[in-house]
Amino acid sequence: MESAMEADYSTVYSWFDKCGIISNIRTHLRYNLVKALRNKDLSKTFEKNTAKSAKQYIYDLLVADYLWNYNYVYTLSVFSSEAPLLINFNNVKCTQSGTDENHGKVKQKLQSDYVCHVLETLGIEPRKDRGQSILKDYAENDVPLLLCLLRQIKPTDINFSNENNERCEANNVEHRAMQTEEAENVVSKEKSKIIVAKKKLIQQKHLFSAQLQRKENKLKEQAAIMEEQLLMLQNKLDQAEKLIYNYNVKEKEFKDNIQQENMRILQRETELSTREKLLSQEANRLEKERDSYRHFESNLTKLQNELTKVKKEIPYADRTLNNNLKDAEVQTDFESFILSRNERNILSQEKQDLNGLVVEQQSRIEQLTSRVVYLLRKLEETQLRSHKVEMPSIIKVTNTNTIISENSSTEDILQDAKMRLRRLEEESIKADQYYFNFITNTSQ
Repeated sequence: MESAMEADYSTVYSWFDKCGIISNIRTHLRYNLVKALRNKDLSKTFEKNTAKSAKQYIYDLLVADYLWNYNYVYTLSVFSSEAPLLINFNNVKCTQSGTDENHGKVKQKLQSDYVCHVLETLGIEPRKDRGQSILKDYAENDVPLLLCLLRQIKPTDINFSNENNERCEANNVEHRAMQTEEAENVVSKEKSKIIVAKKKLIQQKHLFSAQLQRKENKLKEQAAIMEEQLLMLQNKLDQAEKLIYNYNVKEKEFKDNIQQENMRILQRETELSTREKLLSQEANRLEKERDSYRHFESNLTKLQNELTKVKKEIPYADRTLNNNLKDAEVQTDFESFILSRNERNILSQEKQDLNGLVVEQQSRIEQLTSRVVYLLRKLEETQLRSHKVEMPSIIKVTNTNTIISENSSTEDILQDAKMRLRRLEEESIKADQYYFNFITNTSQ
């Protein structure tokens, strides 16, 4: 009959479990438990401030074993969170003492050393008959240890245990009273310490707030100063960028001017070379004329010698007539010779003057070019030293290209050379003035 009832019970239980009714009931009970404990403050209970006795730990262990045996996992977790246990049931190994006949699974049992410790704490000798019967009953049957102990306890033992429990309770009350007094003393001391520490913290807070305020004021002042400095630096940077831009523009213009001056110098050199060629041609022409004059003089001397010989041979009358005629011819030839000789001397003198002027112009051009190179080097050095250079006004040089033809006169050539020399002197004066202004600006 009982086996049939148990079979029916297991069938109904399995059916409810499959339908989810049991899980819903468990969820509802857990929700009610959480709802009941939600507004209850369990942090100020007296038990947490006092030490537990050994028997109290054993009682908690028996209750936990009871819940563990019946798989009340949620209740066991809540119980272990409020009453810390000596054993972590998650890490306890199951002893294979027996199997469930219905399900064929290994049941959860405490280890034998834990069971012996529980019996010794409760005053039961594990080696005696009562202890051995409890161990055997717990190992062979699917019963928690608490039920095994209750089966073996006699009424006399219950009375004796009640007396012992009353004595223990009295001792516990006295012990708890002493602990409460000690706890109150400790609490009062801790309160005084906390008050002193609180005062110190308040003082430190005021000091820290004052220091923080001073530091904030300093930081604000520094930030204002830094902003002003940044504005000044930004203005200086803008000015420097403008100066650099102007400097680059003027430097480009100056390079263009230098290039133009180089082209002009090359043009002047070509003009001077053409003049030299013309002068050399004129010198060759004069040399040829000189040779022709020498040849003419030699012929003239020969003619004079022949004339003297003829005078001796011809009669005196004829000689006088002929002498008059020949003297007139010789006089005309001699006058033409003197004129040509004077012209030749004048041309040679002009040639020498032109050669001297050309040499002087070449030396002056070389001096000016060396002076320009020196000024350019000085300018590059000063540019590397300082970036605040303001270029002066561009040196304006009038470009007068005069084309000298081969048929131009000597006076025109001399006049042009003098004009060019004067221009070169003016340009050198302007270059010196520019260099002087540049040095004064950089020194300032």
